[in-house]
Amino acid sequence: MLITVTRFLLVCLSLFPASLFGQDIVAMFKRVKPSVVTVLSFNAFDLEQATGSGFFIDKNRIITNFHVIEGAYSLKIRMNDSTEYAIQKIVAKDSLMDIAVLEVDIPTSRKIIPLVFRNKVPEQGEKIYVVGNPLGFEQSVSDGIVSSLRIVKEHGKLIQFTAAVSSGSSGSPLLDANGEVLGVVRLIMSEGQSINFAIPSELVKSVKPSGDIPFPSKRKSYEGVEMDIKDAFVVDTALMGTPPAHIIGMKERNLWKLRTAAIRLMWQANIVDKNLNRIARAVKRIYEKIDIEKDTISMKQAHNVVVEALGVNTEALEYTPENRQIVESVGVGLGILAAQSYMSGKSTPVGSVASVIKSDGQIWQDFEKDKSYYLITYADTNSIKDVDIAVFYLDDGKWKPIAANTDIDAHSYTWFKAPKTAEYAIIWRVASYNEKKKEGVIGSMFFEY
Repeated sequence: MLITVTRFLLVCLSLFPASLFGQDIVAMFKRVKPSVVTVLSFNAFDLEQATGSGFFIDKNRIITNFHVIEGAYSLKIRMNDSTEYAIQKIVAKDSLMDIAVLEVDIPTSRKIIPLVFRNKVPEQGEKIYVVGNPLGFEQSVSDGIVSSLRIVKEHGKLIQFTAAVSSGSSGSPLLDANGEVLGVVRLIMSEGQSINFAIPSELVKSVKPSGDIPFPSKRKSYEGVEMDIKDAFVVDTALMGTPPAHIIGMKERNLWKLRTAAIRLMWQANIVDKNLNRIARAVKRIYEKIDIEKDTISMKQAHNVVVEALGVNTEALEYTPENRQIVESVGVGLGILAAQSYMSGKSTPVGSVASVIKSDGQIWQDFEKDKSYYLITYADTNSIKDVDIAVFYLDDGKWKPIAANTDIDAHSYTWFKAPKTAEYAIIWRVASYNEKKKEGVIGSMFFEY
């Protein structure tokens, strides 16, 4: 009789194919995905500076990570059908827990089904799912299990899980098989494999609205004068290496670039003109295969030629002994940073500068199309309190910003993917000093990563 019952159960189970359970999960994703959004963060130049994920917790409020929206001058969300809506305000944030609550106006005609937090704590080994925006691949889904519930140093209580997540997944919901929220995806450990963490629902729910939290103003005071941030950055086109249209011959165009490179290196125009032939002869010494009358010299090559022929006119900089010592110290620090970067294999230094800045400064740097770059600026905090940075490129005759950081900070950084191979203008603007003399030392390093 026992054998008969066992066979009966096996027959009954065979009537429910394994795909049925998969269909339940597919149905769950179809129900959940319209409530998961991409969060877009913009800087003072209206350039996209970060993306993350988020999800509706009621008809007009969205949960995401605080680090996704930190420093944003404006925010948008993008729905699963690519419709975009502007975030009206931030109504709650907790930087330690890394949670933010955003408010958005959604047309009443659009039905929103908020996700529900599960009250029960997840079990170790429980199957979980993530819906989000990894590396810009919106509405992606992944699955895994709960690895552990643990206390992580400096981050507090977290859910460790194995579902695949990447940059852009921050703020995604961690879901159970019913589509209920177990937590909010927060961080990954890149040193390991499938070691990811989410903030438990019980903690997320403890973040309460605290009133309207304003976005930073797109106006800022530079040396006591308030202005639109965009207006504080102007490309000095007198230092461009592009010859005027009437200079047609290849040799003449190359001589123009050599002259411009020399002036960038602080040499006065009359001295450059007297030594232009000497500079031109140095081309062959450095670049044997370049014929100045037939081949195009890049501005980077022109710079190298002038440095070999004339050097840098450091006397024109008029550094005080104190500033000279600081510049040299910053230069050594940048050299160490470059060496560490090169040894790590994660990025390659492509340029650097260390100098005294008075109000603003500009340099030119070659960047290559479709390559990604990271710019770091360190300021002597004894003299500089806040310095901003912006990067521009020439597009259809207009200088367009490609990256910027205008946070209140003495150590600005920014990153971008170059849209074209060309010389880019990098501009620094001091917003405030710690001293009355209104000058200080900055050093910057540029990396390809």
